Amino acid sequence: MTALLVMAVTAGAQSFEGSFKQAKTLKVSGKVIKSEGVINYTAPDQLAMVYTQPEGDYFIIDGPYVRMDMRGVALDVNSTTNKTVQGQRNAILYSIAGKYEDIAKEMDADCTESAGKNGGKHVVLKMRKVLPKGYSGMELDYDKAGKLTRMVLEEAGGISTEYLLTY
Repeated sequence: MTALLVMAVTAGAQSFEGSFKQAKTLKVSGKVIKSEGVINYTAPDQLAMVYTQPEGDYFIIDGPYVRMDMRGVALDVNSTTNKTVQGQRNAILYSIAGKYEDIAKEMDADCTESAGKNGGKHVVLKMRKVLPKGYSGMELDYDKAGKLTRMVLEEAGGISTEYLLTY
């Protein structure tokens, strides 16, 4: 099944495949949950993050649909009918595409851009109005070629998730 999910998302132009490492920090306890896997993206709205650790987990964006299975908890949502999921979906897709100004506009966020490492770019977004279960802030790092290399998602509930992407 994992191979089918990856193949379904990588068909088409403007795509990339890489790997990711994820560190989710629960601020209340300080516990860090680490994961990793492969990422496949096809512009503008196809994304598959298939986890190799823990094996079997996945996060899929397929057009307006967000599908995931994280440690046995499955979710399948049409983002056009759920504003929080739509915001999360768009924030991730826009981050990958380098459209952080669109995130700021759509999520009513302050956006600060500065020089990053090795000629890249560092972007910080702080949401003015945070939806329940939505993002309160984001940090994005891009390399000199404009590829997203690091994304930190700060959730309203006190969870911070950092993704390191390798192409």
